Amino acid sequence: MTTDEVAPAGDVDSGRADVRAALHRLGAVGAFGDDGEDPTTGLLAAVRLVREVAAVSLATAFSAWSQRMVVEYLRAARLPDDGLSAALRTAEVTGATALAPAIADLAGTGTIPVTATRDGAGWRLTGTVAWASNLFDDAVVVAPARTSDEGRLVVLFRRTDPGVTPEGPYDLLGLNGTGTGGLHLDGVAVGPDRVLSDDLAAFLGTCRPAMLLMQTALALGLADAALAAVDTHLVPGALLRRDAQDLSDQRDDVARRTEDLAGDRVGLGPGDLARLRLAAMDVAAEAVRLECSVAGGEGYRAGSDTARRVREAAFLPVQAPTVAQLRREITAAGVRQ
Repeated sequence: MTTDEVAPAGDVDSGRADVRAALHRLGAVGAFGDDGEDPTTGLLAAVRLVREVAAVSLATAFSAWSQRMVVEYLRAARLPDDGLSAALRTAEVTGATALAPAIADLAGTGTIPVTATRDGAGWRLTGTVAWASNLFDDAVVVAPARTSDEGRLVVLFRRTDPGVTPEGPYDLLGLNGTGTGGLHLDGVAVGPDRVLSDDLAAFLGTCRPAMLLMQTALALGLADAALAAVDTHLVPGALLRRDAQDLSDQRDDVARRTEDLAGDRVGLGPGDLARLRLAAMDVAAEAVRLECSVAGGEGYRAGSDTARRVREAAFLPVQAPTVAQLRREITAAGVRQ
């Protein structure tokens, strides 16, 4: 299947269309899993799907990643089923993951900007979600919050809950159809059934493999598209064909390792996922650079697929964990080993 049949990739990138129709289509074919799904085979299928969609539209694949991650968060929390997981799997509602501040907080490089104050058996949230995507309609938002005693929670609320004021959507370099913006929270009520975890580090540790493996798939899909475009421009014997082959070999190696880890995470060492995602981003960036080199003036036109992929490549290092955070993790892993 191709989501480009729902809305052209260029339209989703520019914001002339958004990702909701594509998410509905993906949900209709079971792309976000089902109740009886085996977690391992489900993750492998999700990795393959994200890669396939990213080769057509990184914006749509990124939103699919966010949708799938919120499904993963609910699975990890093991809360009583109230139909929310099913609504997310069909994309009846969109899922927004806003855990970037949690990653920075655990690394000691940032502070969680949302506070949680006790309110009976539940909590009241106040603060700001500076960046989240899939913020459409009554989207489900998963975010971290800190308590007065320096506890760390993972909480769930809706974009339309009382006390939530949306900001945006932001005007971005690309991926403008992803419903990306911010949220201001003023005493948003969260009941105990909307607290996914009171152990932020353990929760992220559980969900991190799925998060990073699907992020790696985003980069692989972009590399696939760029290398396919390169192949259409190169004639037999062209000087840059060796460069293209080398990048294809590197891409295939990263893809093999990604699928191996998605299918079996036994023996996964500290920093392995960070190294893998960095390798995928490097291949994607080099593949897009090579595409620019062979596409000529047509690729420099703002509305070209080549120009869109340049914008898509610029997004990958920004997505949390960022390049700096990944490198810091690798350095820390080296110290521990």
